Amino acid sequence: MRKPLSSSELKKILETTNERELFLVGHIYIENTIDRILEKRFNIPSKILDNTRFITSMKIDILAESGLIKGNIKKNIGLINSIRSRYAHKLEPDEQKIGNWIRELEYLGSTPKLGRNKKFEKYRICVIMTYSALDKMK
Repeated sequence: MRKPLSSSELKKILETTNERELFLVGHIYIENTIDRILEKRFNIPSKILDNTRFITSMKIDILAESGLIKGNIKKNIGLINSIRSRYAHKLEPDEQKIGNWIRELEYLGSTPKLGRNKKFEKYRICVIMTYSALDKMK
């Protein structure tokens, strides 16, 4: 099992200017952390978690129904998953829909000041905050 990343390490990884890479990698870190929670808390073997038929929404449902995730953490995970799905399955994702989903993301804690002209900064910050919140559940 990999050592968890610090917020600054994840921030550096998410500094890519390639949108598809940003959204796929952001999601991968969230899903990987969810997998570690499911392994530790529910003794679900990694072999099962790695099966492509065990999709992210099912993993989210297990954590939500168990009461481990709720509110804005659950909302962010769902939105991050939706954004990833658009970029994974569409050659030209609907930018307006993506922008709307990013606006719906919630800061988990105090609202940071966003830099000027830094595209997708809210997404990056919310991925880091959501990752950190999940990492504490392991």
